[in-house]
Amino acid sequence: MKVTLLVGLALLGWDDPRVRPEPLGTFDARLIPEASGVVRGRKRPDVFWVHNDSGNAPKLFAVAGDGRVLRQFDVAAPNLDWEDVAIDDRGRLTLGDIGDNKGILRLRAVYTLDEPDLDAPAAGPLKVSASFFARPSDDCFDAEGLVIDGDRAVLVTKRLDGGEAELREVAITPPAPLLRPSAARRIGVLPGFVEPATGADLSRDGRHLAVCGVDVVRVYRRPEPPSWDGLKLASEVRLKGKTQVEGVAWDDEDLILASEQGGLDRLAAEDWKARRPRARTKGR
Repeated sequence: MKVTLLVGLALLGWDDPRVRPEPLGTFDARLIPEASGVVRGRKRPDVFWVHNDSGNAPKLFAVAGDGRVLRQFDVAAPNLDWEDVAIDDRGRLTLGDIGDNKGILRLRAVYTLDEPDLDAPAAGPLKVSASFFARPSDDCFDAEGLVIDGDRAVLVTKRLDGGEAELREVAITPPAPLLRPSAARRIGVLPGFVEPATGADLSRDGRHLAVCGVDVVRVYRRPEPPSWDGLKLASEVRLKGKTQVEGVAWDDEDLILASEQGGLDRLAAEDWKARRPRARTKGR
């Protein structure tokens, strides 16, 4: 009877609206209790860079695909509220000290540093180049997603009012000093992303943007030539499980998810590609 029912539902076009990612491994909770960002390395593609949220030491962790910590590095920058990490093809990592849940921090920063060499001896905390941006009291947005696009960082805002997440750009080359911070200019929105966004990553070819919330992942296609205006929602995946997703990273065409008080999971390319955006009612 159960098999017959399932076959009937399949013929009617029904399927489970949620996807359970493949568990890859759990973080050592003593070292990574509050994972808040993840990105795949360039020097060693088998390594993922992970960091903790605010309230933790300013450290960067090199982890294997199963979540094992391979090495940890001190970073010469304060962790007021690190929310995401990104990478570029020049071998540079960027840490986003961009969070502000209470809306009280007028100055925020992104820190750029060379991707560490896991085989090199330690030589003190990793040095960074800091670029500061200011937020006026009437535009004190929160953000937890960060990607790099050329000489700028693109932030994904975290909204709690049901509005669509916004994209803001911050110049990182040349870096804006503390006494002359830049602005975070609005350059677009994420159609349909009305949940609080918790992480983001740009595909290596720059054509697709993945953004996660605690239980959802959406993939956006950028128009040609690459632009942040006119993003098209290509996929929407509702996630199964009890983990709280705080970071997303491309691994070729698969997506790697990092969870707070959890570890790494894989959302396979065939799974996210098969999930088309749901039709939305007018006004949402």
